[in-house]
Amino acid sequence: MKNSFESPVSNWMVSPVFTIREDALLVEAASRFDELRVSALPVLDGSSRLTGIISRSDLMQAGRFVRESKERERHLRLPEARVSEFINTRVPVVRREVTLRSCARRMLKQSIHRLYVAEDGPLEGVVSTREMLRAVAEARVETPLGPILTRSVAAIPAEATLSASMARLRADSSLTLVVTRSSVPVGVFSHEEAVTAREADPEDPVELWMDPSVLALPAETPTYRAAESAYEARCRYIISTEGESVTGLTSGIGFAELVAKPA
Repeated sequence: MKNSFESPVSNWMVSPVFTIREDALLVEAASRFDELRVSALPVLDGSSRLTGIISRSDLMQAGRFVRESKERERHLRLPEARVSEFINTRVPVVRREVTLRSCARRMLKQSIHRLYVAEDGPLEGVVSTREMLRAVAEARVETPLGPILTRSVAAIPAEATLSASMARLRADSSLTLVVTRSSVPVGVFSHEEAVTAREADPEDPVELWMDPSVLALPAETPTYRAAESAYEARCRYIISTEGESVTGLTSGIGFAELVAKPA
C-alpha cells in the first residue's frame, strides 16, 4: 500500500475546489470559512483565473476580536475591505501527474500545508495535509507516533492568564503550549493564537483563545490509527501523553514526513 504514495496527486486531490472571488468582502470570506470548515481559499478574478490565496490567518491579522456579551463570546470585527487586498499571490501549484510523495516533499521543504492542482488552465483540485492523513491511514503505516512528534511543547493549565501564556511563547519562539484541564490536553496555544489574541484582555484565561481541535494519544500509537482518528475528527493537532505528562505534538505536516520518505 505504501506504493500508493507514488501514485499521481490526481488520485488524491479534492475536487471541485471551493473558491472565493477577489472582489468579495472580507466578511463574506469569514462566512465562507465558517460554512466550509476550511483554513484557506483560492482566490479567482472575474475571468475565473487563480490569482492568489487567502487564509483564515490572513483574516485574523486583518481584523480584531471583540467581546459582544458578558459570557465573553468573541466576534471577529473585519474592515470593509476586499479579499484582493489581503491575498498571498504566490500560489503553490503542481501538475496532476506529480506523485503524492513529491507533493509531501514540497510541503516539507516550503513549510506549506496545501498545493493546488492545475494544468495551465482552470483550477482542478487541491491536496493538503489532510490528504496525507488519509494516505497514511489507507497505507496502514505501522510506524509509531513518536518519531514524528515535536518535543518543543509545554503544558499550561486552562486557567492560566493570556499574558502568562504569551510570555512563555516570547521566551521561546520554537515553543507550542498544550492547554490542559486536570492534566488532560484540551487545546493548543501557539504563536498563531497569540496573534489572534493580541488585543484581548491580558487577564483572560488562555482557554478562551486556544485552538480546541486536538486529539490525545500515546506516543506508541501506530500512525495509521492516529491518522484515521484525526481525519475522522477533523483534528488539527495530535498530542502525545504519558501518564499525566505531555510528551510531544504533531499535525498534518508530520504525516507528510511519512509520505515523503523513500519507499
